[in-house]
Amino acid sequence: MLYYRALVIISLLFTISCTSADVVRLFRNVNLEKKGIHLRLTEIPRGLYEKPFKIKFDNLLHTISNGSVTVNAFNVYTVGNYDKVPPLDKASVTNFLDPLSPFKDAWFGVYIILDDELSAGRRFILKNPHGSPGDPANLNDDSLLLLPALDQKIIVWSTKETQGGYSWEQFNKEFYFTVRKGTRVAAENISDRHGRSWRKLTGSFDTIAALTDIATTRMGRFSSIRAYVGLPDQSVYAVVPPWHPVIIRGSIAARYFPCTETPFWAVVYYNGSAFTTNDGMKVDNWESGELRRHFEKMFDGLEIECAP
Repeated sequence: MLYYRALVIISLLFTISCTSADVVRLFRNVNLEKKGIHLRLTEIPRGLYEKPFKIKFDNLLHTISNGSVTVNAFNVYTVGNYDKVPPLDKASVTNFLDPLSPFKDAWFGVYIILDDELSAGRRFILKNPHGSPGDPANLNDDSLLLLPALDQKIIVWSTKETQGGYSWEQFNKEFYFTVRKGTRVAAENISDRHGRSWRKLTGSFDTIAALTDIATTRMGRFSSIRAYVGLPDQSVYAVVPPWHPVIIRGSIAARYFPCTETPFWAVVYYNGSAFTTNDGMKVDNWESGELRRHFEKMFDGLEIECAP
């Protein structure tokens, strides 16, 4: 009966022109306020979803890490939508997939790692789980960097959905997310406009673009990244091939919130991408244009605190 009702609701939603993203928010979004966490993204520029996705993330992290990461976690994020910023004209695809958009392969989000009674969060995110959870020097940089790596692995794996003859074992061997050769991850402690201290890491990482080949895959409307970013088309492939190499450039900023009800670590992440087109043109949306400024402004305007 519940399954039937869900189908009816979904059918009704599509009759009033709701998108897959709307449906995902309706059925998967978590109410963090009820868990004692106030989190709101502000200063969202045109070209990204104004309403973020708020999903439970622990099972995904556990699975994609082959069981090595066990935390109680949420992921709140926005990504490129269909709202084109002139002079872009690829209206058939989202800005996340559009090689002409500064939001190609770009994300802005916040991982929430709960400081729960099982101490799983402390064992994962702290150098010394018995030390101060609020000391920026006690944050484990390797764990902070692992979060976006696993996130990228999740979305790229979803682009392989039902690809004939392709296995999880093969994907595990082929996927990579590594610090770009000749670069280093810069670390610093910063303060936000509220005077709160954050541990910030900034770097460049080589990985695989989450751009599926629609001729060889059948990505589910709600079971894959398709729910958020749609599917590419031939206008995209004319510029870049499926699963092309991409450089993720961006920052991670982390701090502890000692809330009475639900203490947690927030790990803010935001990035742009750099890649080479089919005709050899090099594009770097992080180092040129306004993307980095937009995301720094979003970080500065982020509302995050213990819910009253």
